[in-house]
Amino acid sequence: MRIFLLAVRNLSRNKRRTLITALAVVFGATAIVFLQGFVNGFIATAVGNTVLSRVAPVQVHKKGFFGADDPLKVSLPQDPNLIAKIAAVAGVTAVAPRIQFDGMVSNGNEATMFMATAIDPSVEYKVCPKRETNVAEGSKPLMAGDDSKVVIGKTLAESLGAKQGSTLVFQSAGPNNKGTNALDVEVSGFLPSHFVTESKRMATVTLPFAQDLLRMKGTVTELVVGVANLDQTNDVRARVQAALGDQYEVTTWRDMDVQMRDFETRLHYVLLFIAGVLFLLVATGIVNTMLMSVYERVREIGTMLAVGVRRYQITALFLWEAVALGLFGASGGATIGWLIIRHLGKRGVLLHPPGGDPSWMYPHIGFGFIAIVVGFAVVGTMLAALYPAWKASRLQPVEALRAN
Repeated sequence: MRIFLLAVRNLSRNKRRTLITALAVVFGATAIVFLQGFVNGFIATAVGNTVLSRVAPVQVHKKGFFGADDPLKVSLPQDPNLIAKIAAVAGVTAVAPRIQFDGMVSNGNEATMFMATAIDPSVEYKVCPKRETNVAEGSKPLMAGDDSKVVIGKTLAESLGAKQGSTLVFQSAGPNNKGTNALDVEVSGFLPSHFVTESKRMATVTLPFAQDLLRMKGTVTELVVGVANLDQTNDVRARVQAALGDQYEVTTWRDMDVQMRDFETRLHYVLLFIAGVLFLLVATGIVNTMLMSVYERVREIGTMLAVGVRRYQITALFLWEAVALGLFGASGGATIGWLIIRHLGKRGVLLHPPGGDPSWMYPHIGFGFIAIVVGFAVVGTMLAALYPAWKASRLQPVEALRAN
């Protein structure tokens, strides 16, 4: 403790230089905490717009579904016992049946392709709660009983000249070569333009409508599973797989949405690169400060060595000065960054993606990451001070005392 207090006192000798170096550490810590908060917010928003509004955390398919020539043939029974078995797994909050299919949609004069998700609104919104609100302004989500209605992508609707209340014809072929079927459907609302593909091709219909259209009464293509905590998705997937056995394939949203997974990975790599650049800049300032301190205190170091102070103690003194600099600077910077993120997290940041609908993003940061930043800054300043500290400890007492 005494050597630490001595190190703090030594830092106050040249207040201007110490302040400039400390501000560099403060800036680095603030920037890292601020950027991580925004990265967390971006990821949470993206996950909310995909996992909790479309993909679902966990999906159950019959074995052989992926890679099948006609996925509709590899269907699951809409069996209450199977659903109850999945729902009984620890960490599962709800289970909902779905059918994924495609076909042609027409307004009577023009036709284009669509990709649809058929849902049971009575349980779907328990698995994907944000699907219920993931509609364009003025639109209504599908509810139980809306068996002849559709929520359709904005761009797809515009290409067909469809408005709210318009009637379209959905045409699709079911499994087992049962032929093509067509049914009328009313446009009840529109999907927001968060994703280009979603806006151009996607549609959402009710499960009974899809089963009538595809002639798939009592069967579905997948069961989607809600989880209590997204961080435990992999654990829940493993438990569901163990409960169902090898005749089923259980996947997570990371397996189904590779683009989202890669986006998350790229954001973390970008943050890591920025942190590396900031560390190099701050380390350069630390090395410069400590070297200047060594050069200014040559005679003092010589005196300390002459009266019996050990060389390792000289090294420790300079390292403790670096620790104090890193600790105070990083603590101050992390606190500033946390206060900014906390304010923005409560207020929210409105995002305007090009060609898409606006959405709110809420930055957030955990205290664990702040502790990591402070610890990394302390270790980093120590590493940056190793050479100056070693150089100070290598001085010869006689030569040091003769220095001017």
